[in-house]
Amino acid sequence: MAKHKAYNKEKKPNNPPKPRYTNQANLFHRDVIAPLERRYRQCLQAREYESARALLRELETARREHRILIHRNERVKIN
Repeated sequence: MAKHKAYNKEKKPNNPPKPRYTNQANLFHRDVIAPLERRYRQCLQAREYESARALLRELETARREHRILIHRNERVKIN
């Protein structure tokens, strides 16, 4: 009969998870630009051109702000 290796039941605690970071421009795009683009496409599809024109103006100003955030390259902690 073969001898088995002795089993050690004492387990070391795991290291805490590394903090996760993302670019602030990515969060801005997710929270501001993407919903505006969705609403803009829905207005065009429904042929509501006046409201689409207003959404396009909002979208252009949001994109300008997004470009500024991209160049700043600020990191934000998530989770």
